[in-house]
Amino acid sequence: MSRPIRVTLLAVLIFSFTLFNGLRLAEAIYFWKTLLEYGTHPLYIALSGGAWLVAGLLLVWGLWQGRPWAWLGTIGGVLGYLTWYWIDRLFLQRPHSNSLYSLIATALILFLVLLVLFSRRARWFFLREAHER
Repeated sequence: MSRPIRVTLLAVLIFSFTLFNGLRLAEAIYFWKTLLEYGTHPLYIALSGGAWLVAGLLLVWGLWQGRPWAWLGTIGGVLGYLTWYWIDRLFLQRPHSNSLYSLIATALILFLVLLVLFSRRARWFFLREAHER
């Protein structure tokens, strides 16, 4: 069975967040001195960007290959990323005026990821891969 289109689109979505975190890592390194002077400590930005870059690449690879662990890993990764986002937003950043938008976007992302992963074809795709090995 080939990879369902929903799983492919989910892998692309996660890859876009992964690229964002790769950019976050690169920018922290490039603007290290400026961030020391004006912003959040660049080590935090670099470490969090690097960690999410590695985690995202692993998840995208697992989704693309249909690895059995990728199903649960994606749920954990998305929940972890959204939790980290809100902790970072609420405790480490200045207050924002777009909280309602961010809350709706968070709920929508979580809903779409769970909708894809709990679809019959996606579950079959990951379970089939586990039984074939």
